[in-house]
Amino acid sequence: MTDQAAYWRNLKQQAVAGAFRMEDGLGESLRAACEQYVLELQLLKDDTKDLEHLSGWGGLDTAVLLKQKFEAKAVAGGDDPTDSADQRLASHIEIAQLMRDTFAAAIGKFQAVDQQNAGGIAATGEGI
Repeated sequence: MTDQAAYWRNLKQQAVAGAFRMEDGLGESLRAACEQYVLELQLLKDDTKDLEHLSGWGGLDTAVLLKQKFEAKAVAGGDDPTDSADQRLASHIEIAQLMRDTFAAAIGKFQAVDQQNAGGIAATGEGI
């Protein structure tokens, strides 16, 4: 996943610099598809929390061990904390967001989106 993230970060920088451009309709369609994908991945990531505590596996020793392994794999990663479903989905979300931002930049809308996000953050900060 790191290679994919690096690839899309590089492509995003090229798009922001104006070296990578695309037709507005195509870029907007790709950006919107990535945005939808991010939302769907986020829902799946949220669902992993429901897998942290499983039931219905029975009382056999092997069943208990399997249950614990699946619970750990969902959110903790078992032996490798970076290899959980939760972490894998987070990596996919990061890449999909990079793709979305790359396509926005390629059609010249990244600065507008970035300014809009900054305005939203500033407005939220005023209420604190």
